[in-house]
Amino acid sequence: MKKVKLVVLDEYADNVIRELHESGLSEICSVSEKLENPEWRLLLSPSHPAGYLKDVTSLMLKVSKILDLFNTVNPKEGSIKEFLNPEPPKKRTLNLKTHEEVIGYVKDIVSKVEGEVEPLANKLNELENKESRLIQLKEQISYLLSFEFDLKYLGYGKYVFIGCGSVLKENVEEIINNLDKVADGYIEVYVGKEFEKEKKVKVPILVITLVEKLDKVLAELRKYEFERYNIEGVEGYPKEVISKIERELEEIKREKENIVNKLKELSKKWEEDLLVCYELLEIEKERGEVYTNFGKTLRTYYIELWTPKMYVDKVKEIVERASNGYSEISVEDPDEPEEKIPVMLNNPKPIKPFEMLTEMYAVPKYNEVDPTLLIVPGFLLFYGIMLTDAIYGLALTLIGLWMYKKLGKVSEGAKNLGYILTLAGISTVIMGIITGGYLGDFLDKFLGINVYDLGLAIINPLGESKFFENGPIVILGFSIIVGLIHLLIGLLIGFKENLKKSFGEAFINQGIWILLILSIFVGVPIYMMGNILGLYIIGAFVVLAILVSMYKGFKSGGIMEAILGAMDITAFLGNVLSYARLLALCLATGGLAMAVNIMAKIVGESIPIIGVILAIIILVGGHIFNFVMNGLGAFIHSLRLHYVEFFSQFYEGGGKKFSPFKAKREYTAVQ
Repeated sequence: MKKVKLVVLDEYADNVIRELHESGLSEICSVSEKLENPEWRLLLSPSHPAGYLKDVTSLMLKVSKILDLFNTVNPKEGSIKEFLNPEPPKKRTLNLKTHEEVIGYVKDIVSKVEGEVEPLANKLNELENKESRLIQLKEQISYLLSFEFDLKYLGYGKYVFIGCGSVLKENVEEIINNLDKVADGYIEVYVGKEFEKEKKVKVPILVITLVEKLDKVLAELRKYEFERYNIEGVEGYPKEVISKIERELEEIKREKENIVNKLKELSKKWEEDLLVCYELLEIEKERGEVYTNFGKTLRTYYIELWTPKMYVDKVKEIVERASNGYSEISVEDPDEPEEKIPVMLNNPKPIKPFEMLTEMYAVPKYNEVDPTLLIVPGFLLFYGIMLTDAIYGLALTLIGLWMYKKLGKVSEGAKNLGYILTLAGISTVIMGIITGGYLGDFLDKFLGINVYDLGLAIINPLGESKFFENGPIVILGFSIIVGLIHLLIGLLIGFKENLKKSFGEAFINQGIWILLILSIFVGVPIYMMGNILGLYIIGAFVVLAILVSMYKGFKSGGIMEAILGAMDITAFLGNVLSYARLLALCLATGGLAMAVNIMAKIVGESIPIIGVILAIIILVGGHIFNFVMNGLGAFIHSLRLHYVEFFSQFYEGGGKKFSPFKAKREYTAVQ
């Protein structure tokens, strides 16, 4: 990574920003921290957002409002076909070279759309408000059906007020008595038919009192959760009024449907244009806001960029062309702490999708080794051993290919995951053939084909084969050997990295464990040949590892740490034995598949007629469940062996991911 520093004449700054944004080759650095230094403040002042941002933001709100309206009246309903084979939107190629051109282009479209949409939107809003009022009015009047009177009498008269509302049924008698007292008897209260609302039993009441007593009456009613109905200005008996309201609501519904259909047509006509406009505005907003990261003089801008070394020449060429030569460019090595220097992973194309697995743990620090290439063989091998069924592997391969080919067209993450799953599926097919896993023991259970007796499989994870008497022990031994090799690779990398600091630190942290692993590889074969010297060799290096670990602990914290340091040997043993999970998940896949087959066979043979159908359901459902659960488990545990056991030997992570200043274009393309 290189630090590129620019001084650009202010009249060319916009061109430079636009070109850099389209290229996406650099990350913009903020110089705000430097401007806190008095010496820098003598040279530069803080830069402010571009002046055109106000217009951009205003237009974004307008476009967003119209798009929200279109989405409301014409919601997207994805079909199965679109899910299985999504198509990316067609990009519109535009030649807009300045923010003035972009704003003018968007304003022209927005004015046309608003001219067609706004009258309909206002009318729809008016109808919805009217509909809401009528629905509320209808509900309130429906509670008054037990009263036979003309609603036109509700409200204020010259001397008398007539009002209505509802109260809790349990309080009716108390309310009537209290109202009679506060109104000095100048009141009549009529009680209607009870109803339930919000899980409470209420009754409507009709109150007739003198206007001069109204304030006291209302004050008393408020003590009892009185819900007052606003039904003034309505004529007719409740039943008649409700019928009239229902007719009005039907008319409103027809009008709304007519307007919504017109808006749907306008959505089809203008939505693509508006999405293009919104994307253009988002890009301009990002360009306008980036100015806050710069420093400014009277006539120039000072800009700092992080640029990968491979792109430096290209960036210099872009800046010189965009500024018409009115710029000064310097390229320097990073002068920041490692944790502040962005990191861009740069692996070969076949390996690049696996970068997502590295980033799931942590981006490497600047100058730290990138472990992506090291993840690939281990992850695929471990996944294949853990799932170890050829049919499951074939299904996983097909799913991976679908994600890569179909979903990958609209999502880079889905494309990368599909690539990883495809390779993991192929690995699983190979391991399934080696271990004779074809939906567990389906071939033997239902077709009478024993792949182990016929020599068509090398190892039986659940028992004997033609080549090995005890398959589980063979797989366990293989898992431990693979684990030791995996740890050895991590320790060797860690040893090499620590050599940059000192040999002593490298030997204490990694070297002693490297020697211990090598002693195991030497000692075990010697012992298996009948020579006890092999155990002495291993024992000697175990003691040496304990002593070195105690010395390391003593250096860092005294005697107590030295005692605890002796326990490092158990941590090493735990790391090695952790690889036994390869056998555990291999047995889990095969065992559960076998259980499904047994249940299906029993059901199929013991239940007449429908037994076959039930057996098929058990087979399909059981194997799908086994595939999903153990497929997910294999993915998680394969990553765990890398993140916990492997990475702990050499990798820390915690770096800052390179985040290029790049225009995100989904609906547009530059000419």
